[in-house]
Amino acid sequence: MKKTLIVLFAYFSIFSCSSSNDDITEVVTPPVIENKINLTSNYNDTTETVTLKWTLSGNNTYNYYKIVRSDSQNGVQTEVGNSNSNSNQFMFTSVVPFSPYLEYQIIGIKPNGEEVRSNTIKIERADIKSLNLKVFDAQFDKNSGKLYLLDTNGKVTLYDVNTGSVTHQINTNATLGYSDLGIYNGNVELYVPRNDGWVDIYDGNDLTLKDQVSFGMPLISTIYHNGKLYGSSSSTSSSSVIKSVDRATKVMVSQSPQLYYNSGRMKKTVGASSIQLYTITQNISPIDMDLYNFDLNGNYISHQDDSYHGDHPLNYRIFEAFPDGRIITASSGSVYNSQMIYQNDLPSGNSKLSSFDFDSNSIIAGSTSKTIEFYNINSYMKTKTINTKKYPYKVFNYNNKVICISSVTPLSVQDYDYSGIIPENIIIEIFDK
Repeated sequence: MKKTLIVLFAYFSIFSCSSSNDDITEVVTPPVIENKINLTSNYNDTTETVTLKWTLSGNNTYNYYKIVRSDSQNGVQTEVGNSNSNSNQFMFTSVVPFSPYLEYQIIGIKPNGEEVRSNTIKIERADIKSLNLKVFDAQFDKNSGKLYLLDTNGKVTLYDVNTGSVTHQINTNATLGYSDLGIYNGNVELYVPRNDGWVDIYDGNDLTLKDQVSFGMPLISTIYHNGKLYGSSSSTSSSSVIKSVDRATKVMVSQSPQLYYNSGRMKKTVGASSIQLYTITQNISPIDMDLYNFDLNGNYISHQDDSYHGDHPLNYRIFEAFPDGRIITASSGSVYNSQMIYQNDLPSGNSKLSSFDFDSNSIIAGSTSKTIEFYNINSYMKTKTINTKKYPYKVFNYNNKVICISSVTPLSVQDYDYSGIIPENIIIEIFDK
């Protein structure tokens, strides 16, 4: 048995030694290269542009490439460009829409029409909080920091600038006019006129409907002062009047004489014994400015027509009263004294002004050049500029800050407005003065 094992061991040793590496064939499997489109990006926050670059792997050929974008995760894609370059490296630069979330992707189109998609690039900007409102009017409570936004679809939105959030929103299911804020029985109220002749009265804290007052005529604007509501009819009415109604009893106090096409949006100044209501007409030509005087109890006193009838810029959408009774209006920043005598235009150059407010020293003006301009309240000289992210539509002075309702897209404001330019979407910007 021992002899047999020795023989077997010797046999296997001889066999092993006779083997050679020359007898082994090595099979090399080439790596599989996927047919892919590899997309990278570079976002520039200053210019708000994105540069997309993509390279190819694999042996696919493509007739051209589509660049697509969506504004939600796995959302509907929109083609924003295309490329038919024959190189193996590609680049595309595009302005980025003002949106908190975007996705970009490249789609390669093969000769047979088949599509090959790249990886998806995401751009997330949490600081962007667009409100998706077509705001035409706004009121601001400078004591509480509450901003009231009225849009063309009949919604009223309460936005707290201190927290940067919408706190309440209602839908009136009505066509709204230009509103006013007031204090009644110690409480802040928002007065919203409607084209069916009613004024809705809302609690300033939560937009609860507190009351309604009927004026018996379609309303374009309302003003509140000293327990009285004032309502003006549309300029297109052949019998234009301003009525005063008692807030408590809802009974009409008085009204102005019926005049042809002489009412419109109102702004108020208050004297020692009377309230002055300035109006600028809308949707008629020539544009007109008028002054209606009522005593502090709401009794009509007098009416005065301006002497120009459109010789100088007037715009009911861009229209404010100075604390001292002067009037400023239009994208030119045209100033009139309390008797509606034209004084001057602000030195705004080629910029168009979209809105005005005041502090003790300055006229604060929004500009379509993406700036907020400060002008001396007496000399009208420009003193300061603040750059904005978007296009100022309404500006409000708030302690040591400026609150700016900005349009996401450019606005084409005019000296004489017949166009009804209203932002499609807005954001709220806040700046230190």
